[in-house]
Amino acid sequence: MDYIKIPVEQPVNYHLTGKFEALTDDWKHSLLLLSDYELFVITRGILYLEYNQRQYTVTEGEMLLLPPVAPPHNIRKGYESSACSFYWMHFDTNEYTSFHPSEDSYLTIPEYARLASPEKIVILMKQLQDMLRAGASKNTLNYMTTSILCQVRDDINFSTESSPTDASDSSIRKNRKQLYGDIVDYINHNINSKITVRQVAEHFGYNEKYLSHMFCKISGQTIKQFILQKKAEAASFFLTDTNLSIEEISDKLGYSDSHNFARSYKSQTGLAPTEYRNAFSKRILNH
Repeated sequence: MDYIKIPVEQPVNYHLTGKFEALTDDWKHSLLLLSDYELFVITRGILYLEYNQRQYTVTEGEMLLLPPVAPPHNIRKGYESSACSFYWMHFDTNEYTSFHPSEDSYLTIPEYARLASPEKIVILMKQLQDMLRAGASKNTLNYMTTSILCQVRDDINFSTESSPTDASDSSIRKNRKQLYGDIVDYINHNINSKITVRQVAEHFGYNEKYLSHMFCKISGQTIKQFILQKKAEAASFFLTDTNLSIEEISDKLGYSDSHNFARSYKSQTGLAPTEYRNAFSKRILNH
């Protein structure tokens, strides 16, 4: 896997952003030059893209980061047709000026990876679009773009985090870490259902209290808190990326009714669902 080092001692320079939706199954990415960095986050379908003598197959929930390269390899083009949707963002970087650069001065991001919480990235990219339409300053857009890249890096690091091996009980820790990862995957997979702590415990064959205590020791939050957080993140994605009604989102996430959904969402975000949707309503959509 190739990694890209992005200097962030100063914020990156924002160029362009938007969301693309293919209207037909026979859409293919046009042949276009790339003179800066481009980030893709796929929200539906599969993006087939060729760049710098490599072919990428990027599916829903995955990201692709393309760096600028020298001609003639700086042309990106689709190599297969598909109906897909994705958020995209162009930026470039400033020349590095520090005499003593540290690792904190760079973001190291893989060219291609699966995101642990793609909804978080999409929400931030939607907020960037909203800022642009609202007339935000260039400096604000630069910092927001940098923040998105930081979240991408952290999200990928979380999904690939290695287990601890520096203690005598490392085997036990490793097993707990693996179980924790399995629980996270199970909740993410079932977030659209009426999932409960009891259901999670029964699935993995553990006592509810023990499992929640173990989960909290690793993550700092109980399983119930994590479920509510993930449901709120999924709801924020639907509120910003779709035109689904509050009732439809409530049903899609397994709530008994829209009132319970709205109450739960506000307890997690501090905003009612409609308030959140109206706060970031200026989407930039391309076809």
